[in-house]
Amino acid sequence: MEEKETKQIKEAIEEMKKKPAKLEVLKTPNIYERLLNISNDLQTVAKNLEVSMGKNGKYKAVGEADVLRAVKPLELKHRVYSYPVEREIIESGTLESVDYNGNAKKQLFERIKVTYRFVNIDKPEEFVDITSYGDGIDSGDKSVGKAMTYADKYALLKAYKMVTGDDPDQEASNELKSVEAKPKHDQKLLQEAFELNIELEKVATYFKKSVEQLTDDDLKKAIAQKKKALGGTKNA
Repeated sequence: MEEKETKQIKEAIEEMKKKPAKLEVLKTPNIYERLLNISNDLQTVAKNLEVSMGKNGKYKAVGEADVLRAVKPLELKHRVYSYPVEREIIESGTLESVDYNGNAKKQLFERIKVTYRFVNIDKPEEFVDITSYGDGIDSGDKSVGKAMTYADKYALLKAYKMVTGDDPDQEASNELKSVEAKPKHDQKLLQEAFELNIELEKVATYFKKSVEQLTDDDLKKAIAQKKKALGGTKNA
């Protein structure tokens, strides 16, 4: 009996030697599978941002912080890195609007185009780009920041198909006396000023003007001074 079992074992070993071992290749998810997995894992995003409506009270909205809190742990889990790879100012000007109290006021307006990139960390050459747009309106110097925040937030919301309960089509917009933002400067100059972190409010204060009164020559001088200052810093 033992001889028979020994013979069977030897035959099995010989048979295994004839067949090359097959190495199992573990398949790693591609970028589309990772985005899908994150989208499926995401729950409804909480509305923790309170937006004031003046005398008409306030309402709850989804803020950028709410979106980031929901997305960051899942991007870590599924090994995806997302970031704004490119920003571009496509429109800039001033608007005369009516606030919730019926008062007319002038505000700075910026419209920014953002390309948001989602990268497969395990294969960095594999990525997906999402284009998003953001508008920012502010009486001070925060219109650009607001536009960037809005564009970044909606790039994440749409890429991951996040449910917020908000539907812009069901809400009426505030009436504007002038809804057309007329660019007052050469767009290339505005883009260059934006990239150099030049704030129009500060430039206007320097030239003792309002932002609306700034000319392209004023912007050119401000850009030249900023470049000179940066050059001096590098040479120091």
